Amino acid sequence: MDALLLAMNAKYIHTNLAVRYLKEYARQHGISGVDFAEYTINNHLPFLIDQVYRRRPKLLLLSCYIWNVEQMMDLAAEYKLIAPDCIIVAGGPEVSYNSRQVLQENPAIDLILSGEGEKPFVQLMEHFQGKRPLEEVRSLTYRRDGEILETPWEEEIDLAELPFAYMDLAELDHKICYFESIRGCPFRCSYCLSSIIKTVRHMPLEQACAYLQIFLDAKVPQVKFVDRTFNCKKEHAMGIWKYLAEHDNGVTNFHFELTAHLMDEEMLNFLSTVRQGLFQFEIGVQSTNEDTIREIHRSTSTQRLLDICRRIDSHKNIHLHLDLIAGLPYEDLNSFGRSFDQVMAIRPQQMQLGFLKILKGSPMAQKAEEYGIVYSKKAPFQTYSTKWISYDDMMILKDMEEMVETYYNSGLFARTILYVLEQEPSDFAFFRDMGRYYVEQGWHLRSPGPEEKWTILRDFFLSRREDNREKLPLFEDLCLYDICRHGKPKKLPDWLSTEKNHSYKQQINAFFDQPDTIPTLLPEYKDEPEWKKVQKLAHLQVFSFDPHSGERKDTAILFNYRNRDLLGNARESCVRLLPADGKELEGNYQ
Repeated sequence: MDALLLAMNAKYIHTNLAVRYLKEYARQHGISGVDFAEYTINNHLPFLIDQVYRRRPKLLLLSCYIWNVEQMMDLAAEYKLIAPDCIIVAGGPEVSYNSRQVLQENPAIDLILSGEGEKPFVQLMEHFQGKRPLEEVRSLTYRRDGEILETPWEEEIDLAELPFAYMDLAELDHKICYFESIRGCPFRCSYCLSSIIKTVRHMPLEQACAYLQIFLDAKVPQVKFVDRTFNCKKEHAMGIWKYLAEHDNGVTNFHFELTAHLMDEEMLNFLSTVRQGLFQFEIGVQSTNEDTIREIHRSTSTQRLLDICRRIDSHKNIHLHLDLIAGLPYEDLNSFGRSFDQVMAIRPQQMQLGFLKILKGSPMAQKAEEYGIVYSKKAPFQTYSTKWISYDDMMILKDMEEMVETYYNSGLFARTILYVLEQEPSDFAFFRDMGRYYVEQGWHLRSPGPEEKWTILRDFFLSRREDNREKLPLFEDLCLYDICRHGKPKKLPDWLSTEKNHSYKQQINAFFDQPDTIPTLLPEYKDEPEWKKVQKLAHLQVFSFDPHSGERKDTAILFNYRNRDLLGNARESCVRLLPADGKELEGNYQ
């Protein structure tokens, strides 16, 4: 039977691990005729229907998550109109814990597979091959004679049975690959579905490393581990970290979700030695309010967690991504502000301001009424208000979140925003007030371009206090520096210019004409025929201030746009331009 596994990702750069697992696991168990297709939530419904219909599947399986479940249900209803004989199956976390309700409300859905899908999917395919009655397919919800029936859930799979999911790495250039070495979580955080999974299973270390070597050999840009708490077993975490460090290809970045309080001295000391850019850590702080932490069943010591985050960040070799959740029990606006300031004091590379989602089947959903939680009944089931925080306050945080994403997390304003925050007593107050300013000026109704975003930041900076006008020259140099890090400064706000380079035009030309400039500092350009062409591709900018120290002195920085980090920042080097005959290299990259 021809079966199509349909994925609808949140972004084009994402990939779907589940549909790949199902296809490959089925193939290893002798099931043929299974394929998958990936689209995004930005694809329009008529386009998706056309694409599915061209494949003419007899069995259509929908991979349902919080970001796509509404669209998947719409797709099922519409597709059934043109292909009434197609059997439509839904699976994934968004249909697993209310499967009866999903069937009742969506007549176009014929079957639902709940929980882990590898074994039940093979059993379902065996049913359509005539090898197994439907009632012997585990984890299945189905209709019979007008009644909705359920079979017992399948036992959890041994992770040694999991295949390597990505058989198409050559086709995934510029996309994120996901990897799973653990299922389950030892913690019972009340807002998370992992809290209801009773066991924690690890893939055998040798097998996990063999699979990871495939990514390393292919030099994929990034691999994200989907393990809920990667470091819950020290031997497993250290085994994988050491393997990746020993087999580092200098390119691939690995992303892990961790809990900081489980880190010990051996782990921290090892992590201080890894290549900058090899690892990226996401750590869920969620709140620093002790009443909140206790109520959501987290056992972490907030102070220890923050201390370890500072320790990890101190070596500047690991990209640190810290999370907070707004809308948790006992957290009001002021409490959230304190949490935000405490976490931002670490200066993580990313500060994720999330909003509580009430997931079906989670302990939080069971206590929503007790907490006075008002939340959307449609995906993504986001909280509007609680006993502690009003919708007005949540709107304030929503506006603030956009400012954090735009000016902090994007990395486009990295050095400038840090300088601005140095002038502020509270990071929370700054982003809160900037969100209010952004709305008052009507920018939330438009889509400001890059130059406008810089102007918004400059105008807001000047509005904060009178003495900020005295700091404007350094502020503007930092703006230019951040712009240069991501590309040649061609289109600038009208208050910003590169005119400092005019004073050094002769020295800049001489610098690029030196025989050792390109092989030493710009080896990626060695095949370019002449230095004038290199000068158009790379960029040397002279600033009135040192962008790193803030010291007032002419500082020349060379930006290499063919050598960028994971965030898109050009590799840079400081050079000394001499008045007479060119330059002297300082020899270190920043």
